[in-house]
Order: sequence, then C-alpha cells, then structure tokens
Amino acid sequence: MKTTIASKFIIAIGICLSAFLTLSSSAEAVFRSGSDLSGVAAFDFLEVLHRQQREDKLTDEQKELKKDAAEMHQNLRAPLDASKPVPVSLEGDDLLYDQETGDVYAKGDVVITSLDAQRFKSDEVTGNLKKQEVKVEGLGHVLSMKPGEPRAYLDGYHIVYNYGTGRGSLDEAQGKLGHYYVKGKKIEIYKEKIIVYDGYQTKCGAKTPDYRVSGDLIEIYPEKEMIIHQAKFWLKDKIFYSRDILRVDISPGADNNPHYPRVGYDSDDGVWIKETLSYDVAKNIDIYAKLGYYSKHGMRNVYGVEWNNAGNYASVEYGQYEDNDNKWIKKEPNFIYEYTNRVGEWPLSYTLKYEHGNWKQKGNESIHTGYEAHLYRDPIRFLDTWYLLGSVGYKIYKEGLDHSRTKGYDWNASLYHTMGPYLIGYLGYSYSKVNVESTMFDYNLQDYARQINGGLSLSFTERDRLVVGFEQNAQTHKTKDIDWLWFHDMHCAQMIVEYRAKRDQWNVKLQFTPW
Repeated sequence: MKTTIASKFIIAIGICLSAFLTLSSSAEAVFRSGSDLSGVAAFDFLEVLHRQQREDKLTDEQKELKKDAAEMHQNLRAPLDASKPVPVSLEGDDLLYDQETGDVYAKGDVVITSLDAQRFKSDEVTGNLKKQEVKVEGLGHVLSMKPGEPRAYLDGYHIVYNYGTGRGSLDEAQGKLGHYYVKGKKIEIYKEKIIVYDGYQTKCGAKTPDYRVSGDLIEIYPEKEMIIHQAKFWLKDKIFYSRDILRVDISPGADNNPHYPRVGYDSDDGVWIKETLSYDVAKNIDIYAKLGYYSKHGMRNVYGVEWNNAGNYASVEYGQYEDNDNKWIKKEPNFIYEYTNRVGEWPLSYTLKYEHGNWKQKGNESIHTGYEAHLYRDPIRFLDTWYLLGSVGYKIYKEGLDHSRTKGYDWNASLYHTMGPYLIGYLGYSYSKVNVESTMFDYNLQDYARQINGGLSLSFTERDRLVVGFEQNAQTHKTKDIDWLWFHDMHCAQMIVEYRAKRDQWNVKLQFTPW
C-alpha cells in the first residue's frame, strides 16, 4: 500500500500523542490549540513565545544582580541555615554595624545585596540585618530577582521593606512589578499581593504611557488577577472610559487589553474600528457592548450580559459576529454556558459548553443548539527546542429548521520547533467530524474534515517578524490558503499586516502591544 505524506505525518503525530499524558509540560502559559491551526491559533502560539522571550529578557542591572548573588553563593563559608537571616553584602562610603543588635547605618552610594537576589540602593539607609529590615527616608531603589516571585524594580521614598517576609511599602513609587509598569502615591507589598494607592498600571514603558488604567486602589495578585477600583482608561492624557471596578485576568497568556480600541483594514470589511465597553451590574456580572464600525458594512455590534465565577461562564448576547474567514452570522439572541477547569494536578484542562440561540446566515434561520466537550494538554516541551500541542473533543449540533443533527469527534496536534534564536517552524494536523461541509451554518468551523497546516516564523529584526503559513485539505491535497504575516512592534503598539495569497486579501491591524 502506498504511503502518502499525510499518512506519514499522521503516524508521526500518533507517536507524539503517545507522550500526551506522560511527558512533563513546559512552564509556559497554557495554550489551547483550536481547530483553525492554519491561521490565528497557530500564529498566536508563535506570538506568545515571542512575547515571553521579550518579557523574560534581562536588563543589564538584572544580569548584574543575578551574577552577584551567584558569586555570594560560591563564597559562602558554611552551609545555609534556614532558621537564620539570609546573608547580605553591604557597601557604602560610611558604614556602622552593631553585631549584637543587628542595627546598621550606611551613607554614600549604599548598596545592599541579599543572597536570594534582592538589592537596595540609596544615599542613606538604616535597618536591622537580624530582622532583615531596610529603611530609606529619601529616594531609594529596590530590585528583586528572588526565585519563585515576580521580578520587581521600584523607585520611591520612605521605603520600609523586610526582605525576609517580603513585606514593605514605598511612597511616591514607580517602576515595574512582574510584566506591569506601575505608579502610585503609595505601594504596599505583601507576599501574596501588591496594593497600589491612587496610581496606574500599564504595559507601556514610556514616561507618559500611550495607554494606562488608573484607579483609586489597585490590587495585584501576581499571575492571577488584578482588581482596579474606580478604574479610568487613558489614551495619553485623555480619559475615554471609566467604570467602578475592573477585574483583569493576568494569568500567563491572558488577553488583558480588551477595553482599548483597535483599528485596521480588511479587503472584505474595509476600514474598521473596534471597542469593548462594559459595566459591573453586580459581583461577577457585567453588561457589555462590543462595538464595531466597518466602512463596507456600517455598525455591527454585539450586546450582552455575562456572569463569570470560578470557572463558570454564562452569557446572553444579541448581535452580529465575524469569524477568521470573514464569515458573518446573526444571533438574535444567543445563550452560552461554559465551564473550564484543570484536571486535578495533571497537566490537563477541559471545557464543557452549551449554546442555544436563534441563528441567521445566508437566508437560513434556525434555532441552533450545540453541545461541546474538549480536553486540552498543556504544551509539552521536549529536547529543549520542540513543543507539542494538542486537544481532543466531541460536538453535537442540532438545528430546529430541518431537525438535522450533526455529531462527532475532533482532535488536533501540532509540533513547533525552534531552529535557533530567530526561526520557528510548525506543522499541524486536525480532524473534525463537525465542519463546514457537514453543517447548516459555516461560522467558526473547520472547512473540511481533515486538515494539514504548517509554516515558518522568522524574526529578522528586534521588532519585526515574518510568518508564512499554509492550510491544505488532507484528503484532496489541495492547498486552500497561503498566508503571509508581518508583525511590527512599535513603541507601545503593534501593527500586523496579513496577506492571504490564494484569496488576494489584505488585513491590517493596529493594536496596543499587550506587554
């Protein structure tokens, strides 16, 4: 029997999937590979990797601190005693230290470095090394590379910080905590959270940020959630939107700039601008409007109310929707319930979804009901440069118009290979019984049952990246799409230019950079 390229690839993927539950997952953000691996899903994973590389890049000051902390480890005269304070080095022009009490006074270019990679700089410092406490009355600088905690560098006045307990405070402070730039009249640091009073947060590092969210009180729970009270959204020095409470998902890989406008051009839609507005009705309940203006269509909006709590999500929406292939559909109205959770301590997560609504598309109008269940594996990293992504699921779609019923399994897997610091390649295979060819509505579905995708990503400058990808029908071996994308990072924004060669379509997007 003749073996095709597609069947060879299926065999290769099968071998990789045998490791689906056994290989350890990478420390990167959980990524859910969807059915449309040729387009946004595949490119999104490459973009997540790119962002992580940028976010993880150390400054010269951070490199110096890590080096100094490592040298301190090497020069220890005795094994560390966990019951005793962390060893520190102290530099300054004038130093006074009481060995009995632990009190210390230093003046003139003072630098205090702890063994666990924390550093404090000021012209004058007092404190107690036995209590692991540092105090600065004037301007001081705090830098932390402590393992297991978000990186931090802050400048402020009246600093009180205990580098043993991780608790402290600064007045008139500004700097960076984790991946966010922050500024506030007062910042309080606790082991499990950070509180910013009368300040702002942003991912734009400019002196006057292009965009930011200010608040009377900002609660930051690292890599979990940010809660902003009396939130105001700024573009430069102008407020364009405000709300009482804003909850932001800051878990790894989350899209946390949904409220800022995006603009662009599309061959099918013309010039467009999109914006999302929302308002808290009650705890965990929002009403929202996803506004979109398209020069070729006019206004096409989605309005709804949503409830989100502990992995549960429910919404009732009304409006017009567009998928990645420029296919439009009306839902008048539509109800969605979705539950997402982890599978214990396993590197797996799952989603259960129910959807019911009145759908309209291309002359068809039907009461559509959908049931979906999907299981996702965290990205598997192996041999240091390879990533395996995959998911399995089952769908049931029912239509009231003709009483049709479509059901079946879907699964997908894709391999990514980093071929050096500038080049990444990927190859994917997906199967979906429920697809455009088998259902009444062709919205947000795979075009055919079996699909092969692949591509390359080349970073040719620090701020420019070129991606080329293809989508092929695995049964007919006909190539449907060849897509070219150029990502250009500007100061605090990103431009994405896409050309779909087989369709001769252009798409240009300008959005604030989400880091």
